[in-house]
Amino acid sequence: MKKYIDKNLFFILFAYALIYLLYSTFKGVFLKLYGVEAYLKIPWNQLLFDNLIANLFVMPPTIVLIIMITKYLLDRKFHWKYVLFIHLILSFIYILVIYAFFYSYHIITHKRALETMTWDRFFIDMVSNSNLHFLGYVGFVGIIYCYYYINQNMKIELQKTQISQQLTNVKLEMLKAQLNPHFLFNTLHSISSLIKINPGKAQDMISSLGDLLREIMFIKQEDRLPLDRELDILKKYNDIMLIRFSDHLTIHIDVDDEVQKAMVPSLITQPVVENSIKHGYSSDHTHLEVKIEAYKKNKKLILRIENNGKTFDKNATINYGTGIKNTIERLETLYNTQYKFSFIPLKHG
Repeated sequence: MKKYIDKNLFFILFAYALIYLLYSTFKGVFLKLYGVEAYLKIPWNQLLFDNLIANLFVMPPTIVLIIMITKYLLDRKFHWKYVLFIHLILSFIYILVIYAFFYSYHIITHKRALETMTWDRFFIDMVSNSNLHFLGYVGFVGIIYCYYYINQNMKIELQKTQISQQLTNVKLEMLKAQLNPHFLFNTLHSISSLIKINPGKAQDMISSLGDLLREIMFIKQEDRLPLDRELDILKKYNDIMLIRFSDHLTIHIDVDDEVQKAMVPSLITQPVVENSIKHGYSSDHTHLEVKIEAYKKNKKLILRIENNGKTFDKNATINYGTGIKNTIERLETLYNTQYKFSFIPLKHG
């Protein structure tokens, strides 16, 4: 039974029938007050209560049957021609049952004498108002089909969203798994190059690396972080780079207060800072300054990382390394087209 009866659908159909009944009652009252002869003959109690009470008895079981039959036809996936034919037959049965019930109700409540009831009279009364009851049946069925169609579409959209989210999560996990070894190998390479030159600095870098890896482990399952948390983690990476390059590197961070808690992809700044340091040095630029800015513009978060080092030809093809490729793919996965990532050559005076 529960398989074919949806409570929400039942109440929707019952409300639909009740609104129709109230409107019909209001119409009768209005026409009686207006002096229409046909309605002047109807007693007030019959006009106000009989139609409403009778329908409240017959409507609930009728609605349940229509829901069950329509749901059965939907579940069995009958061809539309058969469905149309079945509902056409059922609409006639619906009209017949409604009038049979009302005739029985009038006899029980002594509104009509049994001897005045004839098959001819019953048939004429039924046909005279059959169009309204036919439309009532069509209204019920139409609402049922709309209800299940909308529900089905919502379920499909929800499934699409869930599948899309699952694919996004899988892709992000793959990208993060790719990023962590890449970053780790680069940092270990920096440490190895310092071991012979300056063992003390190499030891400090190893200690800073341990702190950084601990932070990365804590955020392993997080795709987004508040910006202030992201920059705290970046600072630990910066500490490693400052140890390595000593007095030849300066890093400034300038963040507006209103964007401190803005959500950003985790570890999104580190590959860009790493790229800025790696490609900024040259024979003409032995002291590098890296500036990290975050602010809001036109209701959008702007993350700007620049250096005063070697510029590149804006017309040349840029070969992105693993870290930058990874960053762009993560942005695309998380934000689709709602982001912009660009390299801009700056002229330093």
